[in-house]
Amino acid sequence: MKRQMGKKSRLAWLVGTAAVLLYGGTASASELSICVDKSSPTATVDRSIAQAIATQEGSTLSLHEFDGSGGNDDDGFSLKEFDKLAKASCSLVLGFPLDADAKAALPGLLATTPYGHTGFVLVTPKASKVTALDQLAKNTDVAVTYQTTPNLYFVTHPNVNADIHLTDDASLSALEKHQVHAAMLWQPTVVAYLASRHESARFTYHELDEPHAKFNLVALYDEAHAPAARDFEKAVAALTDSGELAKLLAPYAEIGAATPSQRGKSAMLKRSSVHGGIDRRCGSKKAAKPDGPAPALFTSAQADSGKIKFLTYCAMCHGPTLLGRSGPALRGPNFASPKADFHVSDVFGIVANNMPATVPGTLAHDDYVEIMAFLLQQNGYPAGDKALTFDDATKSKVKLLYRGGPIDNQ
Repeated sequence: MKRQMGKKSRLAWLVGTAAVLLYGGTASASELSICVDKSSPTATVDRSIAQAIATQEGSTLSLHEFDGSGGNDDDGFSLKEFDKLAKASCSLVLGFPLDADAKAALPGLLATTPYGHTGFVLVTPKASKVTALDQLAKNTDVAVTYQTTPNLYFVTHPNVNADIHLTDDASLSALEKHQVHAAMLWQPTVVAYLASRHESARFTYHELDEPHAKFNLVALYDEAHAPAARDFEKAVAALTDSGELAKLLAPYAEIGAATPSQRGKSAMLKRSSVHGGIDRRCGSKKAAKPDGPAPALFTSAQADSGKIKFLTYCAMCHGPTLLGRSGPALRGPNFASPKADFHVSDVFGIVANNMPATVPGTLAHDDYVEIMAFLLQQNGYPAGDKALTFDDATKSKVKLLYRGGPIDNQ
């Protein structure tokens, strides 16, 4: 596996913790208050759609911009900081990418009907006829950005090798310099990169038909702003009928809602069915409890040692309490939810191949195993008499479900 250095990807913020922002507050009947993430590659599109919605409603637009990347602070936003931002004066948060497979987000939030869809794409040179991962030749190097969903796909596509970069620009640059044969990236990021370099004819890209690769674009709101959400949906319907919405979204996204992946061979992440669009609930305040007792997969000594190694190698990105910083949370009902349907091997594969951020895959096998034991412990799994091994963790089909713990009291 090749390893490249660089700054942390903004995309990890977009499809991880940054996407859960919600602003509360109130607005007058003649004013539409919308929040837009200025660090998102779709920021320009979001601003245009916000203005079009306001015009359609006959309202004055009050636009509030935030930096979902965390600005110059590598630690980014924590969930507690998001709670503070939720008290700001904004009725709707535009441009939220909701996973068409998992549909998971911050508990308690509501989402409008999807007005567009986008997602991760396979990027290849213009002359290439490849449109899917399984069409690539054996041992093909494919660039991906650290902590993004496509890192999962190397497990079920052994014909390709991971070439991991810490920024989307670095991943695309590797393709541009012919260091790799393809890349898997967020479509809006690819569009923005090509537009900034006036190189739209150099690459081509196709939707990845893989689990958790497709996202629906929605506006987030809380219950107090349900009237604003209903007005938003009416305006979206009118813009759709007129053809204006499709023009505003292109080429960053397509109109309408994405459906879950139809691929059946991935054993990593099971699809969630969607009937009549998406569930408006982005989560519930109480996560569903898993059935049956949790299996003992590790020893107490492994978890204790894993805590020290987690604080040494992982806490900078994921926080000392595993609740997330620039990297996503690694414990709690949103991390290990029934809808996500993670297995121990899924998460361990990411841990062992993509971490630490600066030198992915370089720790000893025992280090990764002990860090995994600590993650399991923090998600409510009990210690036992049998030690977890690297091979066991790599192959384990035990479901990783949050089973309660210290997070419940925070």
